[in-house]
Amino acid sequence: MIKTISYVNFIKHNLGLASLILASLHLPTQAANEPDLYLIQAFEGVWKMERSATTLLTDRINTRAEQGILFHEPQVKDAPIYLRKSYEVGEIEYRHKKYPANETPWGNFPHLNPDTMRLIEISIPQTRYLILSGEGESLFSATDWNRYRFLHVFDMGRSRYITNYYSVFAEAHLGERVLGRLPNSSVLNYARVVPAQWDANNNISGYEVLLYNLDRNGINRALENNAPISYTLTKNAEGPLWTLSSAVSTPVADELDRKGHYFTGARLSSQEHQARTLASQPPKKKTRKKSKKSNGKKTTAPLMQD
Repeated sequence: MIKTISYVNFIKHNLGLASLILASLHLPTQAANEPDLYLIQAFEGVWKMERSATTLLTDRINTRAEQGILFHEPQVKDAPIYLRKSYEVGEIEYRHKKYPANETPWGNFPHLNPDTMRLIEISIPQTRYLILSGEGESLFSATDWNRYRFLHVFDMGRSRYITNYYSVFAEAHLGERVLGRLPNSSVLNYARVVPAQWDANNNISGYEVLLYNLDRNGINRALENNAPISYTLTKNAEGPLWTLSSAVSTPVADELDRKGHYFTGARLSSQEHQARTLASQPPKKKTRKKSKKSNGKKTTAPLMQD
């Protein structure tokens, strides 16, 4: 009997160790889709310390089918409802009006994954906004593509009968952080983040950030001193920190826009991105090495580029 008890305890002890080992093996996977905290810290500088009241209303979604249409309904009163009409076509119904969920000014959005949907509210002094968001399905649910989040924004206005709708997207796992309010802005602002630089391991190491107003008449560039407000986010090559800097131009985003590829930088090849980045930099100056004296004679080094 004593031997039996010892054997059972031995098995339990080893099973506990095995559980700990298996749990530890999953830790890197759990952290893989989390945002870069250093990136977030730098990105928050876009809003210049302005904070908007943000509330998570619900992340619980009811799904039902009716006449071949899937209805994804947030479990909260008076919420937008996501309608999946077919593989490619979706709509959002709110206050007895329907808005296209896939056709947007940025290109076609994927269907939202109902398991990742949530509804939040952002309040600013003049109005409040409802944001129904989620990660994409199909391609956008795999590997690095799940860094995107798709946001459907409703400006509630000052009246129950006035609603403005905007569709925007977030990069780099930033989610609803791309929505905020610039100082002295009377509307909600949107920070569009565009990949613009890669390191030797093909990881994104730089972004262009373009600021927009969610105006009553649509999505328009935010201006300061009659110039578009733009930034660059650059990762420190020697460590994990990111740096936010003002920018006078956004060559990568401009090229994507020119080609009609507003939505994702992935449609521009790495070679094209690198070429655009180099083209936006000032040309390097040629320098002439100082003359060296040898045996009393002067010799001049050929021109060399830095």
